[in-house]
Amino acid sequence: MKGPLLNALIKISAEINSTMELDTLLPDIVKITGDYLKVRNASIMLIDWDTLTINCYTGCSPHHNSLSVKQGIIGDVAGTGTEYIVNKKFSSSSSKSFLALPLKAGSKILGVFNLTDKDEDYFDDDDVSIARYIASQCALAIERHNIYNKMRANENLQAIGLLKSSVAHDISNLLAIADVYLGLMEEEVDKSTTMYEYVKAVKSEMKRISILATDMLDLSKDKLIAHKTKFRISELVNELKLYSEAFSKNSNAKVEFNIKCDDEIVADKNRLFRVFFNLLNNAGDAAKENGRIIFSVKKTGKDISFIVADNGKGIRKEDIGRLFQPFFTSGKIKGTGLGLAVVKDIIEAHSGSIRVRSTLGSYTCFLIRIPQNG
Repeated sequence: MKGPLLNALIKISAEINSTMELDTLLPDIVKITGDYLKVRNASIMLIDWDTLTINCYTGCSPHHNSLSVKQGIIGDVAGTGTEYIVNKKFSSSSSKSFLALPLKAGSKILGVFNLTDKDEDYFDDDDVSIARYIASQCALAIERHNIYNKMRANENLQAIGLLKSSVAHDISNLLAIADVYLGLMEEEVDKSTTMYEYVKAVKSEMKRISILATDMLDLSKDKLIAHKTKFRISELVNELKLYSEAFSKNSNAKVEFNIKCDDEIVADKNRLFRVFFNLLNNAGDAAKENGRIIFSVKKTGKDISFIVADNGKGIRKEDIGRLFQPFFTSGKIKGTGLGLAVVKDIIEAHSGSIRVRSTLGSYTCFLIRIPQNG
């Protein structure tokens, strides 16, 4: 028996080393094992969440293509990791002999290897030992396949990240050039004409695009680093005031700036501008018709506290914990869901904190605290 066994194991080893594709590998292993152990039926079932599904088989078609983990004998093997053996001289079932082995990689159960009806015989200790060895090799091959696919997925994500970063960078550069020309137009156009209002509207929308592109650029980085300088809070507030009409244009809400502190702060001014631009823009989307949007600043100990609030539609309690996840939009019709994710990253890069208070149908309030001295 040593010769046939050696040949079978060599074939299985060659198969495992020749391909990473389970759809090719596992059927070959099932056939080689079935032929060597002389069983009429052999199959491999793999676990997907809480379901066992047939991957491949030889012999008669299985009674079930899938079943729940812990359902029946095979499901119990998948759920507990305990092998199951029945031989004809002890069996009262329709199968004369039955062997179900868990496919385990470490403590992780990946599936079940089933061998049924050994020709005119039953599984002896050698058969079981050989089947266990082959099952362990199958499990290693499956785990290697899974790891390989994860690596490929990560490589794809890295490539997408590089592409996203490159595109966002190019968009930012093009918008910067366009903004220069738009500024020249703004100086030339008569401020009393409709054309001037159009120029201002285009400039506001370009600012939104520019911030979105920069948000994408920051999200593509492993860690956001704040480039801090010293500036007065009024410098940041005055820049935000330039866009106050844009924040409220959809709801005609009144934007109120309540500035109780104009101290110097050490922070990344451009990124803080994006934080409050995003929050004020969201407040404008959420505000009631002719409602209120409030931006306030005050000193709190060694920190500067900022508040952005609106008396709009509010946020559901169950959604508040998900607000800062990328691509979560809390039911917004417009928006990518990137803004608040970047807001959180920027605040954390400043060693600051951000909290949300909201009542559905009533108001939303964002409270941000930034260390004054960086």
